[in-house]
Amino acid sequence: MEPAWNLRFDPEEVAQMKTRNRLTKADIEALPVGGMIFCTSATGFGVRRQGAGAPVFFLQYRNADGVRRKMTIGRFGDPWTLDEARKRAMALLAEVHVNKRDVAAEKRARRAAPTVADLCNEYLTAAEKGDVLKRGGKAKKASTIATDRSRIEAHIKPLLGKEKVQGVTSKDVQKFLREVAAGKTAKREKGDKPRVLHNIRGGKGAASRTVGLLGAIFEYAVKEGMRADNPVRG
Repeated sequence: MEPAWNLRFDPEEVAQMKTRNRLTKADIEALPVGGMIFCTSATGFGVRRQGAGAPVFFLQYRNADGVRRKMTIGRFGDPWTLDEARKRAMALLAEVHVNKRDVAAEKRARRAAPTVADLCNEYLTAAEKGDVLKRGGKAKKASTIATDRSRIEAHIKPLLGKEKVQGVTSKDVQKFLREVAAGKTAKREKGDKPRVLHNIRGGKGAASRTVGLLGAIFEYAVKEGMRADNPVRG
């Protein structure tokens, strides 16, 4: 039976591949475009120069099902020195070996995970279809949805939009509440008509109402299976 860590490479990769008992900085600096070197001090750890830029450190391994994975660690240079990249590779290999984690697949899943901005957009679409119900079981009115959209665009997206839905914590919500109350999102912006300006105000009232909306949005996320709990509760 073939050892689990005897990785197979594409023919063009094999033609350009070199192996060093212990990779050095000089090896990396001398690497030509298209060149690739593996370091035997950490199985599957290597560096490759694909273009005119700095070489890139990477890790190749097989997961528990025997599927080969490739994972980028980072570009050679600050902060990824050779030693730091090697340490990172060894730490990742420990996770793969000991904890049976598929670290590359997990990284891809995190990148693909929905953000709060994505969640807000989905929530508004569902509300417009009548799928978001208020207390009493009634659908939201168009005017209420317009107000929700305004609060989302004015406060929620600027402060939390880039965060992953799964990653938002109660502390993030508390910070959001403080920042809206302090006026961090306050601004003036042009309206749809000439010479019309909209004043977006913060303050405690705006913060309280927006956090209430945020709670409804995360309740929708729980209902849709996007996360197990609502960080706004409490």
